[in-house]
Amino acid sequence: MFNLIPLLKKGIRSKFLKMLLILTATFLTSMLAFFLYVNEQNKKLQNERELLFKKAELVDELQENFNGIFFRARGYYAFQNTQELNLLKKDLKNFEVLLNQYSQLPLSKEEKGLYKELIDFNKNYKEVILPKAIGYVKENDYKSLRKLSSNGTNELVNKFLDYTKSYQKKTDGELNQLFKETIVREQEFTLISLILSGIILLFIGLIMRRVLNNIIRPIEQLTAATNAFAHGKPFELGSLVSREDEFGVLANSYYKMIQSIQEKEEVLTTQNEELLAQQDELQEHQWQLQNSVSQLEKSNQLNHVLTFTLDKQNLIEKLHNYLNDIYKLDMSVLYWLEGNVYATKGLSKESAIILVENIDIDKRVRLEEEKSFIIKREVLPNAHGIAQEPYYCYDLYSSVLNSEGHLVAVMIATREGYSYSNQEINSLNGLLNRVSIAFERILMYEEVERSRQLNQNIIDNVNEGIQLVSATGDVVLINVAYCKIVQCENKLEGENISKKFWLNHFRNICTNPEELIEFFDTAVTESFKDTRKLRYSISKEVEVFVEVYATSIYEGSEKVGTIFVHRDITKEYEIDQMKSELVSTVSHELRTPLSSVLGFTELLLTKNLKPERQRKYIETINNEAIRLKNLINDFLDLQRMESGKQQYNMQSLLLNEIVFELLNRYRQEKNHNVHLIDKAIDIQVKADQERLIQVFINLIDNAIKFSPNGGNVTITLKNTSNLLQVSIKDDGIGIPKQSIPQLFQKFKRIDNSSRRKIGGTGLGLSICQEIITKHGGEIWLESEEGKGTTVYFTLPVEGKRLMVENIGQPEDFHEGKQGLNVMIVEDDWSLAWLLSEELKSKGFTVIHHYDPERAFEKALKMPLVGIVIDLVLTDDVDGWYLVHQLKETKQTSGIPIVISSALDEPKEKVDKYEIVKYFTKPYPPELLSKVFVELLKNDSEKWAETKKSEDIKNLN
Repeated sequence: MFNLIPLLKKGIRSKFLKMLLILTATFLTSMLAFFLYVNEQNKKLQNERELLFKKAELVDELQENFNGIFFRARGYYAFQNTQELNLLKKDLKNFEVLLNQYSQLPLSKEEKGLYKELIDFNKNYKEVILPKAIGYVKENDYKSLRKLSSNGTNELVNKFLDYTKSYQKKTDGELNQLFKETIVREQEFTLISLILSGIILLFIGLIMRRVLNNIIRPIEQLTAATNAFAHGKPFELGSLVSREDEFGVLANSYYKMIQSIQEKEEVLTTQNEELLAQQDELQEHQWQLQNSVSQLEKSNQLNHVLTFTLDKQNLIEKLHNYLNDIYKLDMSVLYWLEGNVYATKGLSKESAIILVENIDIDKRVRLEEEKSFIIKREVLPNAHGIAQEPYYCYDLYSSVLNSEGHLVAVMIATREGYSYSNQEINSLNGLLNRVSIAFERILMYEEVERSRQLNQNIIDNVNEGIQLVSATGDVVLINVAYCKIVQCENKLEGENISKKFWLNHFRNICTNPEELIEFFDTAVTESFKDTRKLRYSISKEVEVFVEVYATSIYEGSEKVGTIFVHRDITKEYEIDQMKSELVSTVSHELRTPLSSVLGFTELLLTKNLKPERQRKYIETINNEAIRLKNLINDFLDLQRMESGKQQYNMQSLLLNEIVFELLNRYRQEKNHNVHLIDKAIDIQVKADQERLIQVFINLIDNAIKFSPNGGNVTITLKNTSNLLQVSIKDDGIGIPKQSIPQLFQKFKRIDNSSRRKIGGTGLGLSICQEIITKHGGEIWLESEEGKGTTVYFTLPVEGKRLMVENIGQPEDFHEGKQGLNVMIVEDDWSLAWLLSEELKSKGFTVIHHYDPERAFEKALKMPLVGIVIDLVLTDDVDGWYLVHQLKETKQTSGIPIVISSALDEPKEKVDKYEIVKYFTKPYPPELLSKVFVELLKNDSEKWAETKKSEDIKNLN
């Protein structure tokens, strides 16, 4: 074994470690000495600077204190101010402190002389001059004071000030000199640093030279020798072999390794040739194995297709691709005769169809007998293409037969230039035999699927919901009608629906789930041969009633399932309910007025009554007879509507004109304020006037009837898209939320004490719904119990929308405090309608009233642009009374008032109440709209000025 100890002693590492240690020690010693010297010089200069700064600061403070002493003294001399004297004494003490600090510093001879003079001056001033001066001041002897000041005191002060100035100049000079010396020192230090750096670089250069000679050059020699050996060229290691360091060991080892490699090279070459031969053989086996595996994978894929595919086209395409891949066909077609299903290679769709359809009867018989045959044909010279010699094509005809031996599919394939082997034909026939089994399975599946789909279509077209469950209660089959009835919404469709799941569904939707769940459980678990049934209801917006029938299904004597048939009996249930309601209504609504008629008639026949009493009884009989007539008319209307015999006389109508006419009917209503808010621009509809009036009267009468304590009945007209929406709102007893969906059912009334007292047939809303629906509209209501009800209905607008003139008000004005509401207080409905149309054409909303008291109440609650008032109202009510109320009330005093009257204008009242405009009937309606447009424009300008001033204030 090679001994490395001598090598380590003479090695490269030991040499470089010694050199590195010497260099590091020299460098550290030099840097430490240099650092200590620089630090010492810097400290010396720093101390000199600090001493000069401290002396200069003390001299400045002495000068400042010295000046303060004489400033305080003169202040005291001039004003005899005791506070100035106290400050003077304080400054003298500070002066003594500063002198003491000054004496602690190292002083020059000149500085010591100044210090002695200042000490003497301080003592003389404190003990002699200041007491004398204070005495002169107290005696007001300013002459002696001035003489005292001129006896050398001022001279000493001036001398000290001159000294401080010269001392400051001297200090600045010394500081500058110190700064210059510092710069010179720093330059010297820099030069020394550069010299040291140069020396260090020189040492590094020497080291790098040694590294190049001792390490890099030997590595280059070894690299050159390696390259030469790799290229088979001779090489020399030279002096490397004789070296005693690591490179010498490496060169000797390298030389021995090369000799060993050269000795074994021939052996390795021989072994390599043998390995290459074995590798070629292994690659050949690997290719064969891969080819076999690929064929096996394709065969497995085909088996999977033949076993599990139920789609004809998919099967034909996969089979055709497999055959082309295995047999390398140039052109081919695989055609399933039933259903026009095929796959091709190298042929168009049309060519493939023509080719198969033109197979003659002889070839078909031959295919059924032989299964496969080959036709050899010579290719015509004009079809040779680039081939120079004539050649042949081989057309293979193969068949797929069913179990009865009939042809169901045919394969025609062509090879150009080489024929089919017997092994290929036998393999193809065996494969096509398996294919025939797959074809049979697909045909059977399609037949079963057709039968299943037919049964499902039959079941889905049955109106009753069918639910078939297994012996364990899991769902096996349901139809569409079942899902519609029980609201399954695809939740119960599909496979593996457990009994627990669908029972929970019924538990969530039914109103009597416990009884129904028990019925289902019993029907599933028990065996019975009769039919059982149960009624249940489903809670929707409108309650649905269902009758379910249960029957067991047997295979032999064993029960295999249960079938439930769900039948929607809502209509039958409603008819039963309607019959009950009809009997109840007729018994109540007919008997009550008949009792009154018979009773009062008997009184008139049997007793002698006063004329006024007779008249009252006859009026009662007449009212009850009208009530009976309306009840009978409702029944007849309902019967005509349900039978489709109701006639409608459709014509173009202005709906607000009809509403204005209707308002006249309710003028005498004392407890209820029936009024109109007209926001609609498009008010022309195509409708039956009589039926629309019937709807309005029915809804307004309901609003009055179900507001027993009185209140407002507000009719509102407005446009929504291409519809005219009407709402009738009351302040009555309201309707419970859960009862709202049932209100449009026939004979339906809310069963509570307050409504039972009011009575009614329950036909009004259903008749209104029928009429509105026939007019192409919708009707609905919103209500809150105890807060009133609002009934809405819509009608399609006829004709184009009207254009509203832009009245130019700012956007904020629309949403501001005033809005665009104008109230018309007028008892002439035709004039009120005319004025309303004019104002609406300019974008205003019109509120119509004929009762001044109720108009005043409305004005208190609603923001108004203005009010139009007729002076002579119903029952000769004076319109000036309403004007007076408005102007005397703070909330309404600012509302502009326009008078519309047939009377002459009284100037004094117009001026007194600040009437904006007085119109004498008749007058053009556009004059009225111009007045309100001008009012809005003026308000807009005021609004803009106010907003501008507020913005300016905010900016400021």
